Amino acid sequence: MISVSYASVTNQRLDAAKRLLALAQSSDEAWLVSSLEGSALFQLRSAFNGLLQEVAQSYALSDCLDVITLASEAEAKQSVVPVLSELKDLISQSRSWCCQLLSAYQQQLECHLVQSSFGRTDLIGSGGDDGASMQLYLTKLTDLVLRFREESSEY
Repeated sequence: MISVSYASVTNQRLDAAKRLLALAQSSDEAWLVSSLEGSALFQLRSAFNGLLQEVAQSYALSDCLDVITLASEAEAKQSVVPVLSELKDLISQSRSWCCQLLSAYQQQLECHLVQSSFGRTDLIGSGGDDGASMQLYLTKLTDLVLRFREESSEY
């Protein structure tokens, strides 16, 4: 069996999300766009988990996929993990891209109908916005992954 690094898997998930969103943008079929965006959302959440696995491996933390637990574990080891601090801060803000990504994934997972974000000022977007929210999640998550890798390579 071939061993694949967490970074490689995270990259594959980000790339899959990017490709799915590109397909959604080029499709004229509303049902297909919805399916492709849902699949992209799954890939984005998987990439988020991949980032957490990379962080856990880099800082010798448990295999937990919970930001708060990993941040507490790092604090107990007296390790400063900037990406976990940033994620912990983002998760505490209901209007952040990260909180919106996790919420959108949970809604999709539980088969809840997504309410239109038009006319609401408390959401970044949650469907019906021509993929803009998914593209934002992809961009922000990719930036965070790259910053984490750059910071961890300095040490």
